[in-house]
Amino acid sequence: ACKQYLFFQNHIQSTMAQQEPIMCGGWSQPPRKADAEVQKICDEVKKAVEDRINSPELTMFTALDYITQVVAGVNYRIRVQINNVCVIRIQVFQAPLLSGKQAPPELTDVANDGPLNDKPF
Repeated sequence: ACKQYLFFQNHIQSTMAQQEPIMCGGWSQPPRKADAEVQKICDEVKKAVEDRINSPELTMFTALDYITQVVAGVNYRIRVQINNVCVIRIQVFQAPLLSGKQAPPELTDVANDGPLNDKPF
């Protein structure tokens, strides 16, 4: 049922190496601790987040954990710490490689996740 997503297999395997089998269209579970790749995605959409929440120059923008969804690309839901006590949840779409080039990630949603705690998704 996932034949159309075979193109993404290498990318998905590298980001989900320790997860259950991939379920196309569903969100990965359990949430994974953010790594350097996810932090890089966050860094690339930080300005868009600042604009969306009307908060210029966030001094803290640290990815905590994330889940993914395989679509015609990959959706990321990422919990991001923005100060000592607050966490937001962002959703980012990463399009597939086209002609060997990676399009920049696109911010698709921002939500307040409340106070900082250890409760992931």
